[in-house]
Amino acid sequence: MSEIFDLKGFIEKSKPLDLSGIDWSLARQQPVSAAERRILPYFIDVESYTIAYLRALLNTSAIEDVEIADFLSIWAYEESYHGRAIERFLDEAGAGLDPNRARSVQRPRRRLEALQDGAASAVSRLVGPDFVAVHMTWGAIQELTTLNGYRRLAEQTQNEVFAEIVRRIMRDESRHFAFYYHKAEERLARSAKARAVTKFLVNHFWKPVGAGIMPDAEVDFVSLYMFGGERGAVEVAHIDRTISRLPGMAGFDGMSRFVADAEKRRGPEVQHGTRPRRSPALQAG
Repeated sequence: MSEIFDLKGFIEKSKPLDLSGIDWSLARQQPVSAAERRILPYFIDVESYTIAYLRALLNTSAIEDVEIADFLSIWAYEESYHGRAIERFLDEAGAGLDPNRARSVQRPRRRLEALQDGAASAVSRLVGPDFVAVHMTWGAIQELTTLNGYRRLAEQTQNEVFAEIVRRIMRDESRHFAFYYHKAEERLARSAKARAVTKFLVNHFWKPVGAGIMPDAEVDFVSLYMFGGERGAVEVAHIDRTISRLPGMAGFDGMSRFVADAEKRRGPEVQHGTRPRRSPALQAG
């Protein structure tokens, strides 16, 4: 098993995302690509959707685990600041959000929330305490894909202000992933039923963060921008390999399969691969 997660230390270190020392005036002086203008609102929506995932967990037996209950309150608190930081960056860069955009996702989001709440509660009652393993494994995959997605954004952006914000967000995401992974490993190791149920549900129903909230075309675009091409394939293999090390999850290839399917559906506008060449001024930054 992995090292014991230091929940006490995690709680003691919890705080709003540290944005101290960032020179926001530089955000407008450095480029924000068309792809980033399309992708970052997606990330804002994903970060703000954390509260819905938390609500679904509160309707299951997961909340009976004291460590999970303590972690979730901190997790939701920290995640909320990630979306705010990205939104501020877009404002400072002169690429602020369309004030009407929220309306386009509210209706499908409400439908999805209702379905998730009901499904999570029903399956939790059917499976019992072992369903916690599903939630923790699911959360581990989502946190790991988000963490690696942020890494790819930092690698590809030509805006050093954004890259620095992303690096700071990644520190939180890394800690969040560590908790989910530890709890998934713990729960899967103790129950054959948990392993069987988790593998079945994850293999048949898992999709990347944002699927079901955003249009399928946007999910594909974001996924291919971050995980397409040779460099993205390295991250995809890392995600699948890491999850495969969990008890009962050997052979997990969910991320590989999703990206391969997205490649088949992709349009000609999707760009991925190597990091854009920086100007000398940006290299100095």
